[in-house]
Formats: sequence, structure tokens, C-alpha cells
Amino acid sequence: MGADIGDRKYVMTISRMIIDKLGVKLYDKVSAAVAEIIANSYDADAEEVTVRLPLGTLLARKSEDGQVEDSDYVIEVEDGGHGMTPDEAIDCYLRVGRDRRRHPEQGPHSREKQRRVMGRKGIGKLAPFGICRRIEVFSSGGTKTESGYLVTHFYMDYEKILSDVDQPVELEAGPLDRTYREHTGTTVRLSAFLPKRVVDLETFHRQLASRFIFAEPDFSIFIEDARHPEENPRAKLEPFSVPTMEGTRIDLSQHPVTIEEGKELPVTGWLGLAKNAYKNEEMAGVRLYARRKIVATTRDFEQPAGFTGEFTVRSYLVGEVHAEWLDSDDGEDLIRSDRQGIIWESDYGRALRRWGAALIREIGAASRQPRRQRTSRLFMEACGFEEKAGARFADREVVDVAIGLAKQIGAFAAEDELEDAVYVDDLAEVILSVAPHKALVEAFQEFGRQVSGGEEVQLERLLDLFGKTRVAEMASYSQIAAERVKAIRELERIVLDECSEEDFQRLVSRAPWLVEPTWTVVTRNQALKTFKTLFEKFWHDRTDQEVILDIGFETKRPDFTLISVGDMLHIVEIKRLGHMFDDADFERLINYVYAFDEFFKTHEFLKTEFPRGWAIDLVADGERLKNLANRSSFELFREKGMVRRTKWNDFLVRAKQAHEQFLDISDRVREIQGA
Repeated sequence: MGADIGDRKYVMTISRMIIDKLGVKLYDKVSAAVAEIIANSYDADAEEVTVRLPLGTLLARKSEDGQVEDSDYVIEVEDGGHGMTPDEAIDCYLRVGRDRRRHPEQGPHSREKQRRVMGRKGIGKLAPFGICRRIEVFSSGGTKTESGYLVTHFYMDYEKILSDVDQPVELEAGPLDRTYREHTGTTVRLSAFLPKRVVDLETFHRQLASRFIFAEPDFSIFIEDARHPEENPRAKLEPFSVPTMEGTRIDLSQHPVTIEEGKELPVTGWLGLAKNAYKNEEMAGVRLYARRKIVATTRDFEQPAGFTGEFTVRSYLVGEVHAEWLDSDDGEDLIRSDRQGIIWESDYGRALRRWGAALIREIGAASRQPRRQRTSRLFMEACGFEEKAGARFADREVVDVAIGLAKQIGAFAAEDELEDAVYVDDLAEVILSVAPHKALVEAFQEFGRQVSGGEEVQLERLLDLFGKTRVAEMASYSQIAAERVKAIRELERIVLDECSEEDFQRLVSRAPWLVEPTWTVVTRNQALKTFKTLFEKFWHDRTDQEVILDIGFETKRPDFTLISVGDMLHIVEIKRLGHMFDDADFERLINYVYAFDEFFKTHEFLKTEFPRGWAIDLVADGERLKNLANRSSFELFREKGMVRRTKWNDFLVRAKQAHEQFLDISDRVREIQGA
């Protein structure tokens, strides 16, 4: 038998760089390596492929000394294709990097079914080396003889192939090599694994299905769990799909890609926005296919950062783009070796980028309303707003207004923060605070329409109007009380924990009523901005030094914080806890006292904004002025009301005493809401 069928050795010639870069680096997932074997089965006219592997399993482990421990696991990919003879394996299969589509004996179509073959680069057979170190190939094909079909059986070992010299490597023949069997087909068996994990059944199906588009009735893929077959029975691989948001899906058959000189490249498939944000890697972005196999994935068609709707696109854009010209037989090779990207800087790549950008804008426009409706729904569900509104307000009309307002505002919520409970609750609280006022405005508008229309205004309607006025008023008090109580607690923490003056500075800029309890939210913000700008320039021109006045948004540490209380400008300087105001502090302060005094005299218009003038509020726990002149001057400043010193604890005690009423109001509001 040996003389008739020949005894040629299985030899592979390969560069170390190629096996390392193309075999190992690019295929580090089990599903990716298996997909390359399946693609070869498709090209071999197989009608059915079976993948057997241990799902949900770590294929190998590392020992304490860092060595990979052997395991008994194997992965098999078996098909019923036309197989190959030993000569075909040597001349074709083991020729790495050979373009089979241009080979005179193979060409761009499969042997029997004339399928457009997926393979081109001739390196897919090396993909398993990304997860293992031994590949066994068992195949039978050729012309049927009296004994059956001739068997090809050999092993590819990574260590043997990865030699230091680019010389042919003789491969080990298997025990069944050049025997016969009754049917054609190929089985590729992987072993000697790296520490790679096989994912669970659902994830593996998803990973594998996303790599192919199979519409032929004569090609099927089946998955068998070799470890727990009773838990995961043999299952057929179903097409990959992603649910899309209604009204966002675009049929690409009417949107060809245009390149230079007006030439159009046909495209099929679809683009749209996913119904839900990406939950796994496979559903993320747009998959590009050619010859029914994935060639690239993209989330934004390589658009630069900062485009309109970027968050939505990068979180929801999905689709399938079928573009055969990305992998044409005689055109430029535009596909990266790992089939996860294309050459975007090619002519076709740039055209595809422009095409994608235009469609992104179209999808964004079409999805605006559905997306807002979805965001509104997510917000309402995340915070349980209807329940919150029902518990907060006894008046059903106010509840309905609150719910309507929440749906409107929730539609514009930041989608990426809807899973943040703090963000959602804070937004809900703002809406609940505003809702009574909106209900009151609507009630007044309806009242006005009745009066202007000559209708008789019933007493019940007036009572309802007054009731809504009271609810709105109490809601305002409740919000103010809640904010002030929160600030008082923060002040207490700062004082008791002896936090830094920077913490107190930030708190005062946010809650200026701590300096003067009579402060209200109706302040001269524009006047403060004007004073800040003019005085900072005045000081720089006078001293050639920088001074930073804070009105609530400074990023640098400020020298003073400005607040407006009634008709007076308060300039707050804060020293650290326990600090004794000394002569060095006074030398600095006196310069500012004279500067502020001079500044107000030379800027007469400020008197209309702050008719009661200005005062420096100094926060320091004590004084240690040893210089007699400094002590006298400081006392003079205090007598004139130019400087007021307050201890840290004084702020806390005064704030608690002044705001006991807010705690009472807060309790009253709770009683009204629960009535």
C-alpha cells in the first residue's frame, strides 16, 4: 500500500515571526480560534460542523513556579466536508501565507458547492496556537477507492515549528496516516492548552455566532459540551441578533458607499440604536462582514472624539454591514489578519468612514425622540418617581403635575448616570421641589382663563388654588430647610473633626448664610462678579501680586470669599482650626483693609450696589497680637465695623440656634404631606 500512495513527509516551512505574530498574538479567545477552523470547514463544502469543548472551564493552570500544567482537556472541530489527501495537505494546507483564491488548482470558489471561500491569507490554520501548543489534523478525502477515502493524519507542535531558523519543519505523522475510512471530512483536535478559559454556553454561542452570517440551508454549526453534556445538550448555533430601538433602524441597501469620481459600492445590512446599552462585547458596535465572515468591528466608524451625540453612539450604535468589496478576490487586501479591523486609511476605508459618519447623523436625528422616551422611562423606574410623588403630596393634581414634569426632565437626564442612585435621587428631589410651583402656575392660568372667559368662579376652585399656594410655599420652606440642615451637619463635621480651612472655605461659598443668617438666595451675583474682577485687577496693579476672590466657583485656593448679605458686601477670610491671629496675619490684613477702603472710595458706583459698605469677616479661634500698634489698629477696625472676628465654634452654635425654625418647618411639611 505504501508504494501506491507514496511516502512523502509532511513538511512546513514558516518564519518564526509569522507564527508568533499571526498565530499567537491575534487569537487569544477560544471562540476566535475555533471560528478560523469553522471557516476552513465552510470552504471545504461541509454541511455540518460540530464543536466539542469543555464549556465554562479553565483549560490549564500555572503552577507555583510559573509553568503551565498539562490537562486532559481537548477541543474538537469535526466536519463532513470534502477533506484532503496527504498530497493536498502538503501542497496546500501546510503552505502558510499562500493566497488560495489565486491558486490555479483551488481558486476563489469551493470545490463542489461553489461557495465564495472565506480563506485568503493562509494563516487561519495557525489561529489555534493562540490558545494551545498542539494541533492534530485528521482528514480523509480525494477520490474514493475500494478501501475508502485516503486518510491524512499529522500533528503540529508549537515548539517544533517555532525554531530559530526558517527551515522546513518535519511534522509528526499520526498512527492512522495513509489509512482509509468510509467517508470524507476533517477533524481538528486541540490540546496542550495555555491558561485560557472557555466561557459559558450562552457567551460562547454569542461570541461564535457574531463572527458569521450564514443564510444557506446547507450549513449548520452545532455545539457540544464535553464536560457537562447532560446540562448543555447538543445545540445548533443560531444567528446573532441585537434588539433595536423602535424607529432607529436603517436599511443599508439604499445607502451605497460612494468613493471618488462618484463610483458607488453596494452595501446591505442595517444600522440602528440598541434597545439597551451594551451588555456584552459582542453586541457592542457595528459588525462589518465580507463573504459571510466578520472582517471588522467599529463603534463609531473611526470618528474623532467630540462629535454630537458621541455618548449615545458609543453606547448604543449597532448593526451589520455586508460589504463584499472589502474582501474581493482581485482587489487590495483591506482586512487585518485577526479579522477585527480594516485598513481605515485606504481609499475604501476613508470612504466607509465618511459614509458611516453621515448615517450616524441620520440615526441620531431619527432616534432623538425614541431615545428621550426611553431615558424618561428609565429615570422614572430607577427612582420609583410615581411612588415618591404619591407619598410626598396629598393633592392628586400636584402628583400628576410632578409625574408629568419628571417624564419631561427625565428625558434629558444623563444616560450614563442613571445607574447612579445619588444622581437619580437628587434629580428626583429637584423635580419634587419644583412640582408644587408648576401646579400653582397651572392653577392660576386656569383661573385666569375662567375669569377672562366670563365663567363663574366657584368657591371650590378658589379653595383649591389657595391650597396649592400653601403646598408650594411649604415645599419651598422644606427645600431651604433641608439644604441648611445639611450644611449645618457638614459644618459640625468640619469643626469636630478639625478639617482644613479649605473645607470650610468651600462650605461658606456654598452656604453664605453661615456668616450672616439673614442672607437669602436673592443676592447681587452680578455685583459680586463685578467687584471680584475689578478688585483683583486693582490689587495686581497696586502690588504686582495676585489675589483670588471666591464667589463659589474658584478652583485655586482663594484668599477671600465674597458674599452679599442685604446691602452689605462681606469679605470672608478663614484661618485653620485653633489658629491664633498674630502679628504676621495682621500685617497682611491691614494692607487689604486699606486697599478695600480705597477701592470703594474710587469706585463710587459700588455704593449703589452695597449702600451699607463692606466688612471683613475673619474666622480665627483667638488673637495673639504682641505688637501694641497692631493691637490698637485691630481694635479700631473692629469698632468701625471694618473687621469682625468669629470663632469656628461660634459658627456652629449660631447656625444651630438660628435654624431651629427650619427643623420645625421641615417637620410640619412632613405632617402636611402625610395628611
